[in-house]
Amino acid sequence: MLPKTLPWLATLAVAACLSSLPSPARAQRFDERFEHWPRQLKINGAIVAGGGLSDATLIVDALNSLSVPQAPVVLTDAADDRRYLAPLLAKGAIAGAASRIVPIDWTRLDEQLQEQLADCRTLCLRIAKPLSREQAESARQIAAPLRQFIQAGGVLACDGFASEWASECIECEAAAATDRRLPGLGLMLDCVVKAKNNTAAQSELLSVLAARPRQVGVAIADDTVVILQGRQLHALGRGSAAILLPANERHPPRSQVIQPRRSPRQPPEEYLVDVTQWRREAMDRDLEPFPPAMPETPHVPNGTLVIVGGGGMPRGLMEQIVELAGGKEQARMVYIPCAEQEDVGERQQTVEAWKRMGVRHATFIHTKDRQRANSDPSFYAPLQEATGLWFGGGRQWNFSDSYYGTKTHQLMKDVLRRGGVIGGSSAGASIQARYLARATPIGNLRIMAPGYERGGLGFIGGVAIDQHFTQRRRQRDMTQLMSTYPQLLGIGLDEATAIIVQHSHASVVGRGQAFFYNRRMPVPKTGPDYVALSAGSSYDLSGRRVLVDAVRPLPPLETP
Repeated sequence: MLPKTLPWLATLAVAACLSSLPSPARAQRFDERFEHWPRQLKINGAIVAGGGLSDATLIVDALNSLSVPQAPVVLTDAADDRRYLAPLLAKGAIAGAASRIVPIDWTRLDEQLQEQLADCRTLCLRIAKPLSREQAESARQIAAPLRQFIQAGGVLACDGFASEWASECIECEAAAATDRRLPGLGLMLDCVVKAKNNTAAQSELLSVLAARPRQVGVAIADDTVVILQGRQLHALGRGSAAILLPANERHPPRSQVIQPRRSPRQPPEEYLVDVTQWRREAMDRDLEPFPPAMPETPHVPNGTLVIVGGGGMPRGLMEQIVELAGGKEQARMVYIPCAEQEDVGERQQTVEAWKRMGVRHATFIHTKDRQRANSDPSFYAPLQEATGLWFGGGRQWNFSDSYYGTKTHQLMKDVLRRGGVIGGSSAGASIQARYLARATPIGNLRIMAPGYERGGLGFIGGVAIDQHFTQRRRQRDMTQLMSTYPQLLGIGLDEATAIIVQHSHASVVGRGQAFFYNRRMPVPKTGPDYVALSAGSSYDLSGRRVLVDAVRPLPPLETP
């Protein structure tokens, strides 16, 4: 007999019966690829890149904004340009130590760099004259120590041709035009930099990118610097910077112009760029279209999905998840927190709650290192015998960054293959779909995030899932998504509300409503463009039809 405190379990029992009916043979497939996501998500230090600076004042302003107290080491091919260097010398005087001005010796630049990096945390690299092909090729070995310096938290400030050299590609002086473009030092996360920002510079940059479709262009105006810190890029100075992607056979060129922030009320897209999102979009443009025009039918061949809209849990739901995973004695529960930081501590509230419930086997996994998630058996070992997973709340793009296409991701899908249960709330709800809604790394107001739309973990396909639905007035957002991708089934979940999915049967539980947007049906001229179902209701995801409406009984079927 079902407990009186859990009347919605009767609906789940019906779902279990329906799910045993014959259904098309499908498997929980794993076709996401590790190489379809950037391996390095951010830099640990910072890079300052200038475009046509008359002196180093903006470099010093950038270093001050990064709270760099030390006097910088300056490695330059114009050591006698005292007017340019004066602000850096003054910075050293304020720091209580003289800035070291080191003339570049191209015959031993690698040795010079190693000597200077031994005791510095801030390095300025200024190259006033165009590099020759011989210089660029002979000095390429400095890339590795500079990369280590930045990953150890160092700050690299570049100006002049050094800004372009620090990126993926540089144009050198050479006799033949075909010999002028060489690989750069590759320090700026798949970006190609041009130290100019005008029509001609952008056109030239787009031409370079056409041959490098998975890279991002950055054009920097005169008297402007951009600062790459972590994975975010912003500008200082009098001008602007343009972020560019080239056109291809399916997409027009795309650009975003950022300027220095002038007001705390400015929209972030006016002054801030998440470089990894742009890298991901560049990569996505080079892959097959997504979502496909004919997406897969929403169906879970084995196991159960529990998808919660955030803002609390329906009463008794976590206990039922544990039962679906095998019960307190047999369940092997794994929690996956949604966190941007690398260290989340030794204890997790969800794991502690499971233990208080009497769950014998409960643990968690977390990493921001995609390589570890893909190739460290000690990390993903808990998933190999897991019977239940729970994805926490936060910002869902973090899950994509950490796990998309990795061995860990494959083992998560194996939990369903074995008949286990996967659940999650808020971000942990949206991530369960193959299409990932509301995944912009900067802000969460946009439901469509170029570059991250492919980033769902794909436990169920053919749907887009949003959460906190009524509480944050997100109905119009889903309408917008449906207008762009009418082939998907839109699902919006209120807080403390869930759908429990077995095969293609979704049962609604909790205090709010679940909203279903079906663009296979005509959009009504008046009234809502969705079906809203309350607890006790159920919906057929594959047939896109209401099975049970607990509030408004369905009309009887017509008989011939």
